[in-house]
Amino acid sequence: MKKWEVKVIAFDCDGVLFDSKSANVCFYNTILGKFGLPPIQSHQEDFVHAHSAEESIKFLIADHQLAEKAWAYAKNLDFRSFFPYMKPYPFLKQCLVRLKQKFKTALATNRTVSTEEVLEYFGLKNLFDLVVCAADVPHPKPAKDMMECILNTFKVHPREVIYVGDSKVDEAFARQSGVIFVAFRNPLLDADLHVSGFKELLKRLQNGTL
Repeated sequence: MKKWEVKVIAFDCDGVLFDSKSANVCFYNTILGKFGLPPIQSHQEDFVHAHSAEESIKFLIADHQLAEKAWAYAKNLDFRSFFPYMKPYPFLKQCLVRLKQKFKTALATNRTVSTEEVLEYFGLKNLFDLVVCAADVPHPKPAKDMMECILNTFKVHPREVIYVGDSKVDEAFARQSGVIFVAFRNPLLDADLHVSGFKELLKRLQNGTL
């Protein structure tokens, strides 16, 4: 067990706050269908789950010009119709409420056009002191741009920040940023701590040890 003076808890969105794979699949299938392309394949789901919408569209559509048209269409697509497919993980809101009493809280997500709307829809917007998405920085995760924004905003050292993520992209993001990485519901990741859910995360953080 190792103790740190943690000041900021930062989270990924998709796969951590929400089980959102179904929503993401519906979103990209809508875009692909608009341009007469076949639906997303199962082996492509992990990529689009972890990367930005622009990167995902370029990954799904090999034709560069068509991908540009699809991205323009996606930016104007109302993602709110996909919100019902997103499921918050158990104890999420209770955990965030408790954490905010002791820590600064942040969100760093490769979600692009719908981040604020998602948080407002699920009543989570006021539980984050800072929200940074792919549209706010020059480079999405795993580049460390979002974490640099978090460090600068709260004026903290990387080892005073915990990042909670669920993918290899999150793992690389945390490692490049030098922050403490907590793997959420993914025992295959290289992390400082693995947790199975928000109750376990809260218990470990309240104890002040990882």
